[in-house]
Amino acid sequence: MGTTPRRIVVAVLSVLAAAATLQIAAAAFPEKPIHYVLHVSPGGATDVLARVLATALEKQLGQTVVVENRPGGSGARQMAALEKGPNDGHVIGAVTASHIAIFQQRLKEYNIDSVEWVAQMVVDPYLFAASPNAKFQSLEELAAYAKANPGKVKIAGFELGSGGHIAWEILSASMGLPRDAIIYVPYRSVKDGIVATLGGHADFSIGYVDLVLPYATTNKLNVIGVMSDKRSDLLPNAPTIKEAGFDADTDWQQFRGIIAPKGTPPDRQQALAEAIRKAMETPEFKKYVKDAQLMPEFRGPGAFRAFVKKQDDLTRDWLQKLKLAK
Repeated sequence: MGTTPRRIVVAVLSVLAAAATLQIAAAAFPEKPIHYVLHVSPGGATDVLARVLATALEKQLGQTVVVENRPGGSGARQMAALEKGPNDGHVIGAVTASHIAIFQQRLKEYNIDSVEWVAQMVVDPYLFAASPNAKFQSLEELAAYAKANPGKVKIAGFELGSGGHIAWEILSASMGLPRDAIIYVPYRSVKDGIVATLGGHADFSIGYVDLVLPYATTNKLNVIGVMSDKRSDLLPNAPTIKEAGFDADTDWQQFRGIIAPKGTPPDRQQALAEAIRKAMETPEFKKYVKDAQLMPEFRGPGAFRAFVKKQDDLTRDWLQKLKLAK
């Protein structure tokens, strides 16, 4: 009789000690630098956002956030790094709408269940910017010229099957253009595609406000359409797709967020998401979002995963419609 209460006490103390250890471990997170792995080259829109976020996150987490660029293989290098990295919350990755399409088309060894969806931060409308030397300076002129001169126009964009590529296909379909009327040239990043247009290697590009704005304001590029229901405050003369006369689905927009290796503990996902949410409230991040004409739209782990599932289904429908995936 005397040993039973003692065993119970010992068991209870053991449980309490284990719980205390877990609480201490959780409170200590992060215990070392965070590695933030990107799928793009330095200088692009995703890279710029990552570096602004990294600086803000360092203040929230009390640890260095190391940005690592791993472009190549349509995101394969980034995904391999996340797959091999520790799933303890100290490794995170950048993610965009393009990931979903590429998973379904080129990186079929991965899918939306291959990672943890930690937080969505912003959405970003696509836009189309033409070279001043192009034989068209509006979407209406582009459609007419392409129909009269099939195969003579080149658009510079990101990877085949990416969010940007699907955005172009949506617009192209609303124009009634045959698939071979305009040649889509994929580049390693959105910025590379814009540089190609600036260099005369393409007639127009698909991009984002922050990347195109410096060239639009110096007349090196002419924004002929914005894939949004309203004009950009920074590009007030650039018409929306519908204002240009085309009924394209403007709900298709780029999103940017944070993923983590599969198996990252839910409590650490939540801690990261909360730090990201607070980082988004800092004056520096808010200024970046305003200057880049992004739309802040935070979602934590549960809401982000639900949103991604819907986008995954929508992407599959479009890829099948465009015969880019089975």
